[in-house]
Amino acid sequence: MAPMSKLCGLSSQLFRNKAFIYSTARCYSDRPMPWPTLWQPKKYQEKDHDKSAEKYNIHPKEYKPLPQEESLGDYPDLPLIGPAAKDPYYPYDIPTYKKNYMEPVHHDFNIMGEDRFSYGYKYRINLYAGTAAFLITMTILLGISYLCEPYPTFMPMLEKQYPQKGKVHYTFEPNS
Repeated sequence: MAPMSKLCGLSSQLFRNKAFIYSTARCYSDRPMPWPTLWQPKKYQEKDHDKSAEKYNIHPKEYKPLPQEESLGDYPDLPLIGPAAKDPYYPYDIPTYKKNYMEPVHHDFNIMGEDRFSYGYKYRINLYAGTAAFLITMTILLGISYLCEPYPTFMPMLEKQYPQKGKVHYTFEPNS
């Protein structure tokens, strides 16, 4: 009987704790429940268009499934926009990935990131122009070093200067 009374006392303490109640209510208030099986893509059917849009939290007019060649079922066809292309000052729920809760992600989300190639990011210099400028600069520098190879460089030095020429000023021999 004693363990049962301790257990009842513990449960009554938990239900008096506001943080426990708030976290429990927050966890179980999501509809649909955040289970991975509910989020698995299913075969797309035209009659379930509105249900699929609601499942991925997208307006039915904006929802368009992936082409059937990619065979991901009813997963939405989202644009390739990497985290670096998004607004850096927006208060995201998950600032590391610059995304909000319940926001659908692109099916290739794992290849997009600020530490990887950023799709949709507008670079200051075009990537092709930057690559061409680098190759031209390196070619010019290699050409200059190849043309200057027959003419070695050295540090010019004069002979040591002493106060009087021909006179030994210091030797390491003992005095005799």
